[in-house]
Amino acid sequence: MKTQLFSRQFWLWQRIPAKVISFKSIDKELNFLLIYSIGYVFLGYLIGLLIQIHPIPILGAKNFVQDFWYSVIFKLLCLLIIPTYVYFFKWNYSINDLILDFIPRPKNLILGSLLVLFGFFLNAGHLSGIKSQIPLFDDAVLRLAMGVILPLIIAGLPEELFFRGYLQTRLEKKWNRISAILLSSLLFTAWHLPSRYLLSNGIEGQAGDFFGVLTGTGLPVFIVSIFFGLHWSRYRNIILLIMVHWAIDILPSLSSFFKESY
Repeated sequence: MKTQLFSRQFWLWQRIPAKVISFKSIDKELNFLLIYSIGYVFLGYLIGLLIQIHPIPILGAKNFVQDFWYSVIFKLLCLLIIPTYVYFFKWNYSINDLILDFIPRPKNLILGSLLVLFGFFLNAGHLSGIKSQIPLFDDAVLRLAMGVILPLIIAGLPEELFFRGYLQTRLEKKWNRISAILLSSLLFTAWHLPSRYLLSNGIEGQAGDFFGVLTGTGLPVFIVSIFFGLHWSRYRNIILLIMVHWAIDILPSLSSFFKESY
């Protein structure tokens, strides 16, 4: 009986349950975030069409994710700058409302570092190709910098802040943990699909093949999102989620800037 009780407490434990987190206007904020996230799916389709008509690849990058329209407009402006402005300046929240008094201990730092390294080496297959391509580019240093920095500001930061820090937390408060994780993960997955359906050519699926995009992009993105959502619900460590997300995307980003085939 004690073992069962301990097991239940272990799986359901949260560092900070959503029910004890204070929000300034939960209904207004949640409605805005839900409408914005649904609109973001449609925006993904429009951005995909725009890239088809007039692509502007940054430094001639191979992947459309490093196109100006996708990176700067779709991700940096619409998923980072606008929601962050609303969160901090219109709703008047602070950094601590996202960090939630998290103080890392040595054990957290060690385990977190291992998780970041694991995320980085998930795409280790890109390493040899990138290494072979670097000597071929006179602006290799710039490409290395862009390949490393861009995934932080267009992926790790905006995606984790919006879908975990802003949206999922409020869904947990209003509904429950499981529903919040599932819905935020579905919305997180949904905005990836339109652009891949229009533009993808590789392991994420082929343009025009919706089933291929669904299995090549939708399924893995949904699984990763569930994992991130569970972690956020349990530990409320947004910094670690941002770092792991960033680490996962670094090598594919570098691969695109060095036009490496994979």
